[in-house]
Amino acid sequence: MANVTFIIGNGLDLSLGLKTSYRDFYYYVQQHGLHPKNRIYQQIKENLLTWAHFEVALGQYTQYIESVPEKDRKKESESFHEDLQEIIVDLGGYLELQEVSAQDLVNDYKFSLNQHGFFEELASDDQKRRVQAHLQGYPVEINLITLNYTRTLEKILTGKANIDELGLSFQTPLHMHGETSELLTIGVSEVSQLYTGMSQQEKNDLIKPRLIAALNDGRIEALRRIIANSSLIIFFGASIGETDKYIWDYIIQWLRENNGRHIIIHKYDTNYSVKARQSPRVQRQFDNDVQDNLLKYSRLDDNDKDGLRKQIFVIHNTKKLFVKTSLKPGNK
Repeated sequence: MANVTFIIGNGLDLSLGLKTSYRDFYYYVQQHGLHPKNRIYQQIKENLLTWAHFEVALGQYTQYIESVPEKDRKKESESFHEDLQEIIVDLGGYLELQEVSAQDLVNDYKFSLNQHGFFEELASDDQKRRVQAHLQGYPVEINLITLNYTRTLEKILTGKANIDELGLSFQTPLHMHGETSELLTIGVSEVSQLYTGMSQQEKNDLIKPRLIAALNDGRIEALRRIIANSSLIIFFGASIGETDKYIWDYIIQWLRENNGRHIIIHKYDTNYSVKARQSPRVQRQFDNDVQDNLLKYSRLDDNDKDGLRKQIFVIHNTKKLFVKTSLKPGNK
């Protein structure tokens, strides 16, 4: 049996028209005047651009705790976590509203992912051949590791507009960071992304892999198992940011263990156009930038990174991952 693993990020929800970016959420908070005394919200209001990458900015924001007298740091840290908890509740409620739009989509459309749809836009026949080699044997098991809090994938997979594709066996999505109403996890990937003013336990509550492991619900073990058993890993809509580094570490190690393994990264970039393919140099630069976004976490030298590049294929601005077909006359 072939095992294909998708790493799904917020780009999926955005591609379906859902307003699930942190910026969308901030606008909602401002429009509804939520928690005006929340100091994190106050910081966001002062510098919305910085907080577009919320978890990175959150880690940097903990610096202020170091600036208060040591005797006051515990109280300050508790206030910080209380403010963050308000945000978690607000964010979960906001995303549940967005899920209503997702339900409307699955009521009105059928979503398709055919066996070749996730790689048919690869640049060369050689890349397609190497990917096809991973797909021998039926059914092809599709594992879904989602970094999203929304249940968009579940709605697509189990709604009346269900994906129904010959030879594909879809597994239940693994919500690595929880869901809108359950264990919604916000934080960083490692202690170096926080400042030192907090106690160890307070830091652990902000370091996602430690907090998830402490819940003892098997998510970390499931993540490792799915990655280890993968024949092919595909990124879609994932920014590959530093606050999820612990996941990228597992994937890079998986890639290094066998040079016959491959990754496909679907990258949406408004600066990319079909004209880029007219120039081999420009195309290489675009591909290298995408590959480097993952390989920068590898701590390898340039020669070793170049070896791994041969195992990482890039598809720019894909249009063929999930295709929707109207179930109602007049819809497009």
